[in-house]
Amino acid sequence: MMATDPTTTDLVSRRKFLTGVGATGVGGLAGCTGFLEQAGGGGEAAISTVAVESDEDGEFYHPTEEHIESGVYSPLTRPLFIFVNHTSLEEQPDLIASYVQFYFEGQHDFARETGYYATDDETREQNMEEFQIVLDDLGIDPDSESVEGTIDCSGSNTVAPITSAAGEDFENEHEGTSVAVNPEGTGAGFSDFATGGSDIQSASRDILDEEAEEAEANDVEYSQYEIGWDGLAVVKNAQNDWMEEITLDDLQAVWEFESEIEQWSDLDDEYPDEEIQLWGRDSDSGTFDYFTEEINGELGSIRTDYSAHTDTGSIMEGVAESEYAFGWGGVGYFAEIGGEPGEDVEVDGGEGDEDEDEEE
Repeated sequence: MMATDPTTTDLVSRRKFLTGVGATGVGGLAGCTGFLEQAGGGGEAAISTVAVESDEDGEFYHPTEEHIESGVYSPLTRPLFIFVNHTSLEEQPDLIASYVQFYFEGQHDFARETGYYATDDETREQNMEEFQIVLDDLGIDPDSESVEGTIDCSGSNTVAPITSAAGEDFENEHEGTSVAVNPEGTGAGFSDFATGGSDIQSASRDILDEEAEEAEANDVEYSQYEIGWDGLAVVKNAQNDWMEEITLDDLQAVWEFESEIEQWSDLDDEYPDEEIQLWGRDSDSGTFDYFTEEINGELGSIRTDYSAHTDTGSIMEGVAESEYAFGWGGVGYFAEIGGEPGEDVEVDGGEGDEDEDEEE
């Protein structure tokens, strides 16, 4: 695997999660430098999604709300989760139990307002029922009228906006509370959560066996809840007029470990004889885990010569800066910037992003 040095985002503003502030280093492909270096004095560039072959019916789909919620945008549709630390529940029963209940009550709205997709009502009701069983087993009867303190939330950069939206509304209703969200990535978050270092873990994939074993070794008991859906967007530069759709076999050919695809023409003789500049999530990300397992057939299996980033915004900005760029990341980015999958979407590369990045 490529060695990367991602910068952990330290409790960044909720408004920055999906807009790409905090771009990390770049590795691999010649000529493929970070967006903030390329952007220079600013300007605008554009991206668009590529229609991906469905493993449901063999047709090609963009990651729209209709296609994700209907299930045809598969295999690049995934559930999103939170995990609740039971020790934290016992230590701060009123605070954490009240927040989790508040989260479940509004989970449809929190998902949709941050650019993701709601679960069905049955899943939401099941969350509430299963959490109540946990509270009963622990002998907790929370008083939501007398809560104060800080809730530490680790985990997914993808799920962080949903957890933060719930946190912001919770803080507004309960003076003296703080929901601190650290979107360091699903894998890095589980490392913290499994040692008891956080109260709530946001995750864009299920917990791995080795992570569950570490939690058990540290006597960290937890429960898991599905709080929304997400789609992964495969993106190209808007100037790319030669590829409108891609098969799952070709997507794997581009991204598999030790891939032989170096130029666009390696994928198709009619494509340009130009080097593909590749952008994607880093290995601490649940998005990375999900993509590699679903597309390459093995978790963590991927070519090493691509530009890896901790946040989707940096990926989209990088793809927007080169006609020959190609990448993938969470589709929630499009909602955040007011764009639509399947259409050309402008990405602002102004100087303000660079200034904010230096402050992080």
